[in-house]
Amino acid sequence: MFLRDEVAISYVVGAILLTFPWLGVAWGTWGFFWTVLMLFAVFLVGLRRGLLVASAVLLIGYAAPLIGFGTTALNQLSFVPWAGLLGVFGWQRQWPIRVAFFWSAALAAILSIIPTLSIVAQGIDAKSVTEIINSVIQQYEASGLLTAMQQQGISEPQLRQLMQQLIQYYVMILPSFVVLGALIEYSFVFYFLRRWLRPDGRIPFARWRLPWYAVWGAVLGLAFYLLGDQFSWAVLRGLGINLMVIYGALALVLGMAVYLHLLQSPRIPRFLKWILIISSFIYFFFSISSIILFGLFDLVFNFRRLPEES
Repeated sequence: MFLRDEVAISYVVGAILLTFPWLGVAWGTWGFFWTVLMLFAVFLVGLRRGLLVASAVLLIGYAAPLIGFGTTALNQLSFVPWAGLLGVFGWQRQWPIRVAFFWSAALAAILSIIPTLSIVAQGIDAKSVTEIINSVIQQYEASGLLTAMQQQGISEPQLRQLMQQLIQYYVMILPSFVVLGALIEYSFVFYFLRRWLRPDGRIPFARWRLPWYAVWGAVLGLAFYLLGDQFSWAVLRGLGINLMVIYGALALVLGMAVYLHLLQSPRIPRFLKWILIISSFIYFFFSISSIILFGLFDLVFNFRRLPEES
């Protein structure tokens, strides 16, 4: 029975890799669950039938929509599943879990922004921007919010100009949201498969940590932003802002792990832990900022004194 289940799973995940790219483009169903299923299939085929087989099947699967729909399919495909091949390679070579996750997740982040490059490069045309703004203004008028804002001294032309700036800023940081979505997809699959295939290797949340050199991404983000702002290089400035947004989210997760580690520490008295928890709710925004900084600097200083993995 177990053998039949294994064979059935192998056929199912192989069929997913062969058909899902074409079906995703044909049906327009690419999204979180579609990418997650593709990642599951990549890992399972790679770990059970080999990296070469997984690469070949995935290549055939992605070639099908390109042949059938042309290069326009590139704007609908998600290339995040290809990062699963590096994750499989890391598992097979027995890389430390932090190293395997960091590099494969970094590859997933890079691959995820490929469909958005054309949008960021071209931006949103003026006609679409005007239509979006007109639609929002009409909603404000219907709800009476526009009248209230005018009473506060904000005129409609000023509101339109502010909305236009917000739309341009959203387009600029769009890659960071795409990357964060890809990281959530990849992290979910990586964590679930780690728990399923290697339950003895589970790492508690309070001990989550990335390799120390991951901090260089945040350093580069700050450097790119400052250089782009100094010399008015919009591309470099946008790259810096996107990197800082991504690392802000990552540092928040790592900082929460540090925070939980402190709450679990027997060296800290219980009443101090309660004071820390209550203060976190009272000074919420300050606490969030502190957690992000702790998570970022923990990469370098290792506040929890966790053993480094080579």
